[in-house]
Amino acid sequence: MTVVEIHHNPNLLSPFAPQLIPVQIYGNDGRKQGKIAVIGNPVIDPIKRLGVSISAIEFDFLTLALAVTAADTFIQRKFSADGWTREINLEVPLYKPLVWKNQKNKLEQALNFLSGDLWNINITASGMKPPQPYTKKQRHRLTPLKGRDCVCLFSGGLDSAIGAIDLIEKKRSPLLVSHSYKGDKSYQEDIANNISGDFSRFSVNAHPISINGKTDISMRTRSFNFLAFGAVGANAVAQINKLEKVNLFVPENGFISLNAPLTPRRIGSLSTRTTHPYFFQLIQEIFDSVGIKTEIVNPYQFKTKGEMLIDCKDQKVLQNIVSNTVSCSKWKRDKIQCGKCVPCIIRRSSIFVSNTTESTSYKYQNLLAEIKHPERCDDLFALMIAIKKLPTAKIGAWISSSGPLSNDPINWKQYKQVFSKGMDEVKNFLIKEGLI
Repeated sequence: MTVVEIHHNPNLLSPFAPQLIPVQIYGNDGRKQGKIAVIGNPVIDPIKRLGVSISAIEFDFLTLALAVTAADTFIQRKFSADGWTREINLEVPLYKPLVWKNQKNKLEQALNFLSGDLWNINITASGMKPPQPYTKKQRHRLTPLKGRDCVCLFSGGLDSAIGAIDLIEKKRSPLLVSHSYKGDKSYQEDIANNISGDFSRFSVNAHPISINGKTDISMRTRSFNFLAFGAVGANAVAQINKLEKVNLFVPENGFISLNAPLTPRRIGSLSTRTTHPYFFQLIQEIFDSVGIKTEIVNPYQFKTKGEMLIDCKDQKVLQNIVSNTVSCSKWKRDKIQCGKCVPCIIRRSSIFVSNTTESTSYKYQNLLAEIKHPERCDDLFALMIAIKKLPTAKIGAWISSSGPLSNDPINWKQYKQVFSKGMDEVKNFLIKEGLI
């Protein structure tokens, strides 16, 4: 088991050891003192620019999420017993610890499901209190929140761009929340600059820096962090506009949200659960229990990516931004979308079925040529195997293998339909590519 110890005061952290990683949160002066990792240093300034005092409950949730991101980033999976599952003991101080100690079991359950690791969260007192906001008198540029009526996660991906477009076309006024990893910001800016309407931006970066420069790249808990930034934004929107509850929209097509394993061996390491309905259900239960007045909504839970493109409320804007969006799970390595991972193939399938035009450059444009290189076509082969299996498969059992789903008969039927339709979109694209 690896212990990750979090504190905003680096003087209160234990020394680095082979199975102990000290992490300063909301600061980086500890790095000058020796072997201390850091996270969240750039977060405080954009929070102050919201112009309101963020609730201690929401701020504690953000502290928890950043601590989780630190552990997920700094503990490398390759050193675990099975090369994947890590045993993580996370020690994190919070400003209102008693509120969150009651949520320990539910938090660990959500994180176990999300990342596939074994989490033990030890919540203590003396956590950092929410920062004092900037004021207009201090001449800092504040994020305009007056009139905002919802929050929408805005990643730079195609689904989140459609989500923002549709909300604005429906006369909603969202605060678009972006978690800007290195390289993401320019894509997000390009997309936002092409969207006209009444919205504001809240862009933050957790900015984890490890002790030795080595990090894990699986990033399975990224949506936990993203939801925390969304909850902070929603709290600010609620205060400024005197709203009882704020919708937190997470635009994600239902096919990738379910992310049912394409083959039996993909149930673990190759089946992400970042926007799975069950994960959202667990987080919503936590929100309701601690008094976070935010409702998590995926408006596209029962739509495929192709249907999202076809039904987008502003096709002209969509056409202008589609080539600026990023869907690839591996693009950070080469700064070009690969074209052959599962998210890329789903993207390309949706663009084909919707007759959308894109000028996106893919590293592996010709999938028929790539099939000759089995060592780099694992995702493509898995999709082809799944398509062959589809006609005789029990769809309910298949989609349930990635996580529990609602027992509501209507929802259950829609889950099965969106999975089948999503597979059909991929099938039609692979037929066009000459692979089936």
